[in-house]
Amino acid sequence: MKWYTHIIGAIVFFLLFACLTGLNQWLIGLVFAGWISVLPDLLDMFAPKHKSFGHSIFLVLPCLIVCLFNVTIGIALIIGLMSHTILDILTTNGTPALTPLTKTNFAILYRKRRIRTGTNQDKALFITLVFLLIPILFFNIGTLQINGTSVNSFLGFHSLVTGKMNETDKNVEKINENLNINLKISQDMNGIIKLEHVSDNETSILIKSNDSPG
Repeated sequence: MKWYTHIIGAIVFFLLFACLTGLNQWLIGLVFAGWISVLPDLLDMFAPKHKSFGHSIFLVLPCLIVCLFNVTIGIALIIGLMSHTILDILTTNGTPALTPLTKTNFAILYRKRRIRTGTNQDKALFITLVFLLIPILFFNIGTLQINGTSVNSFLGFHSLVTGKMNETDKNVEKINENLNINLKISQDMNGIIKLEHVSDNETSILIKSNDSPG
């Protein structure tokens, strides 16, 4: 895959994880996930062949240590590296994910259906990931908090919703403010009180005895 496909793929995977787990402060995670997603290709620039130790999934082990100090950054690094492996498994030659245990290239799909790097297939996957990114990003922005205040409040959406709710509450209060019912119940009284709303200006109260038919 081209570098831009790896970056957008890592961002989509990380945002999906943040969306499903409610991970806070995910903005910094986007930076680390996108950056480390191209690290395998950069490392293998110094290797005898393109896909070598830089594409090993064992690179995630140091990232586990990072999680001890910052969970968001650690998870972003792990997802960024894993997304690179996942996308490379879709390519024509696959990827040696278990280096140095084995140099076997792992791939899925039939060879003719795999994606050749730099082709229109690669670009189509990039565009697809962009379209997936947009709704996921907007959802995460809605849950983002800045100094304990949601972004929706800064954008005015929270005030708009709250205003509509307050307006509804006021209408309910206005309807109920003229409704006063005073009942005196004696000890020997045994009956059923039925309150029926006839119209906006009239409400009838029907008192029936339990002994009466119907």
